[in-house]
Amino acid sequence: MKIEYFRCFLDLAITLNFTDTAEMNFTTQSNISKRIINLEKELDATLFLREHRKITLTDAGKAMIPYAKKIMSDYYALNQAILTFQNSKGSIIKMGAIPVMANYNLAGLIAEFCRNYPDVLLEVKEIESINLLRELDEGIYDIAFIRIFDANLDKYEKITFEFDKFALVLPQSHPLAKKKMIPLLELKDELFFQLDKNTLLFDLFYSTCENAGFKAKIGYRGTRIDNILDFVSNGMGISLIMENSVKFINYPGIVVIPIDIIVRSELVFIRSKSKEHSSASNIFWEYLSQKSSHRL
Repeated sequence: MKIEYFRCFLDLAITLNFTDTAEMNFTTQSNISKRIINLEKELDATLFLREHRKITLTDAGKAMIPYAKKIMSDYYALNQAILTFQNSKGSIIKMGAIPVMANYNLAGLIAEFCRNYPDVLLEVKEIESINLLRELDEGIYDIAFIRIFDANLDKYEKITFEFDKFALVLPQSHPLAKKKMIPLLELKDELFFQLDKNTLLFDLFYSTCENAGFKAKIGYRGTRIDNILDFVSNGMGISLIMENSVKFINYPGIVVIPIDIIVRSELVFIRSKSKEHSSASNIFWEYLSQKSSHRL
């Protein structure tokens, strides 16, 4: 019985929607369905009723919830214990990061640390925002690099790396491309190409457009900024993206213009306040603190 079965069960018990659960776990709907079916087979019990495209918990499913939560809690405690033991050697640091490292020149900062501390193994994995905090809490990572808005981070230590804000990305041939600032409402009839829900930016984009007075028309949703910029540069549509994440790329054929609504984000390094960190992790944390303070 695999641990991801219990994670998917708890997520599905909350969403009661296979598509939403798949997005939360950065996988496909069919994979979620297979995990739930496998869990039901191993338990020899039906956990969810699937009728007329509606999903509900069975009595067995409801009874399962506290036990699944305890299993996940014990799994988290196990990860904490093992990682603390491993890191006491002071040689391994595991960092999860949203996939924008190149956009903010984070790779250069990491490379400099590795040159200065060749005995420390720094393992970095890119992962979408929707899963990153949870996996940090589960002890999979020592440190996370993530974008936040007004999130409650009381249980984490935080280093602010950079601030950013929404800006419009237009093709150079667009009639508004030479403006210094554009009211978002002027773009109500445009076709938008956006990062999808796994990045946690799509809902914010959509609500920003609604606050401006219109419902955005979507031509594309994806996880890669370069695909979006390629569409825009070819005149397919426009995009509302975090400004600095685009400027670092220097993509041809586009212009980046501020909008009249300020929606600011904060790019941060975070780690758990409750975890006992290794000496190597503490060295890296101090390095990040010094480098980040010089940027702001």
